[in-house]
Amino acid sequence: MRVRARAEHPVTGAALAVVGGFLDAYTYVAHDGVFANAQTGNVVFVAIDAARGEWAHATRFLPIIGAFVLGLVAAEAAAAHRHRRWLHDPTRPVLLAEIAVLLAVAALPGSVPHLVTTTAVAFVAALQVTTFRLVRETSYSTTMTTGNLRALVTAAYEWLSGWDRSQRTVALRLTAIVLAFAAGAGVGALASAPGALGTHATVLAAAVLAGVLVAVEAHTRRHPDSVRVATPSRAQAARIPVAAGD
Repeated sequence: MRVRARAEHPVTGAALAVVGGFLDAYTYVAHDGVFANAQTGNVVFVAIDAARGEWAHATRFLPIIGAFVLGLVAAEAAAAHRHRRWLHDPTRPVLLAEIAVLLAVAALPGSVPHLVTTTAVAFVAALQVTTFRLVRETSYSTTMTTGNLRALVTAAYEWLSGWDRSQRTVALRLTAIVLAFAAGAGVGALASAPGALGTHATVLAAAVLAGVLVAVEAHTRRHPDSVRVATPSRAQAARIPVAAGD
């Protein structure tokens, strides 16, 4: 029987979306109003500052964008080398890398420049968004919500209009993902406030990822031949655009 990998389970997707929302709120609240997950806002900020001739201010976003690109490249490289035994399933190495980076960020003193933290979080976000792309057969994003919301509305319309009743499942999955992202952002905002954990709040995101890692590991041990779809098919990819804004 074909057994799905734990990384594609709806609960795993929701947990990762919680982390995505949490980290976006964390960098915004605790680190100078910057979004590290999705780079749409940062690219716009660079363009606005450049148009005004404020080049010094524009360059402060470039390391964040660069770290995100580096994370994308690292995740794609891991997927490309999955024939190697230790990278047969890049899920676990990526989760371990995310946890390590977020714990390191949590250990940093609050006096560390915002840029150090936001670039680290951008790298983590890129690893996650590239590695985790499916909940069952549904394409989604764990670190940004615009594409998820668009696909949710499309699926709900097709389901409720009677055009395609099978889209009910897709709509429900994406509803859970969008709500989980929003919940994570709310918790992240509270935890990142100066009177709470502040700049050390990433320890909570690391704890959630550790739970995901334990679940993935346990599932893999029970079902060593479980199937994981690394990337969406073209038809699936058409459902959700890669681009999503903050």
